[in-house]
Amino acid sequence: MFIAIAATMTVILIWSCLSRSMARWKVTAPLAMVAVGAVVSWSSDHWLTTAVNTDSAQRVVEFILALFLFTDATEVRRGLSGRRHTGIFRLLFIAFPLSLAAAYLLGFALLPGISWTVILLIACIVVPIDLVPAQAIVRDLRVPERVRHALNVESGFNDGLVAPIFLFALAAAEASAESDQALHALGQAVPAVIKSVLIGLPIGALAGYCMSVAARKRWTDARAVRIGTIAIPVLTYSVAVWLDGNGFVAAFLAGLAYSTLRRELPGEPLQSTEDVAEFAGLAMWFAVGNVAAATFTWLSWQVVVYGLLALTVVRLVPVGLSLLGSAFTQRERLMIGLLGPRGVASIVFALLAFNGLHKDDDAFLVIGVTLVVVVGSVFLHGIGAPLVAEHLGKRRRVAPLRVNP
Repeated sequence: MFIAIAATMTVILIWSCLSRSMARWKVTAPLAMVAVGAVVSWSSDHWLTTAVNTDSAQRVVEFILALFLFTDATEVRRGLSGRRHTGIFRLLFIAFPLSLAAAYLLGFALLPGISWTVILLIACIVVPIDLVPAQAIVRDLRVPERVRHALNVESGFNDGLVAPIFLFALAAAEASAESDQALHALGQAVPAVIKSVLIGLPIGALAGYCMSVAARKRWTDARAVRIGTIAIPVLTYSVAVWLDGNGFVAAFLAGLAYSTLRRELPGEPLQSTEDVAEFAGLAMWFAVGNVAAATFTWLSWQVVVYGLLALTVVRLVPVGLSLLGSAFTQRERLMIGLLGPRGVASIVFALLAFNGLHKDDDAFLVIGVTLVVVVGSVFLHGIGAPLVAEHLGKRRRVAPLRVNP
């Protein structure tokens, strides 16, 4: 265990020193962490695979997702304000449901003999996009600004939108998916989501309002605001779990309310929260590599084909259909469809499913599909995104742009 921790921290330290050089070599931080996790797994026993199947591990991954959901949700006010929301509603409320339905139907075709609840779980895992594996997408000015903006906001919303569906599917799968038991599971999931709403919205709104008042009256400074902002998702998650709600749904709603109520705050109030989330995300990529090396023998050709189709056709076609008649050009629609990496949300949902499913075959199937999708995305989008920008985008220089973790 300590060897694994030391190896992980060593890679993070090396990456922090060589991040720009590694980017030029097309070696992203997730790719490096996946590789180290695999090497550690091959050189030692598979203790991590067993460790993730515990209640403690479930709480840890829920908390990590809560951090990401909170920071993503804070982008909402800017993302859907004014004329910049062009096409985003189509992506969220047309393309996203169509992609989810396509992933679900594809599961029935390629994964026979699997219950509908497990297939729904897999669909919820493989559909949400996350720009972390390919951050160059929103930094490359060859990609049109409205394409980068649409991808950035979509990545912040879709995991929050799919979370309640995932929770229902997981509860139904744990109840063995009989019709009456599934309805009972829905009856359990709905109160948890309602509690999350009643917890997350007030805490986020109150925090945003109080911080704004304190900043206006000069009762605080930028450093204290950054520290206090980290406390919001931690507090929200803790209260929600304590009251039998769902921690990461509550954190997402807290981020929505916080971004709506807060006004001008000193410095970059979210910087520390984003840094903590990114650091935790790197540890998650290590876990992916470790579990991948331990479970790759479970992969079948059906799982590989399903994962590759989920990365391509399942997103590309619904995005193209949803944006027909929009202000996006045909080339921009193609770019949005191609640039859809999967990342931390998929990993966390998969680990929660792995922990919650009672049948080993179902649990390892979920992990196998997730590994194909996530590791495939690291290579496909991490390396392929610059090529897409080169051939479909504008020929302009690269400049930094803030991205959701």
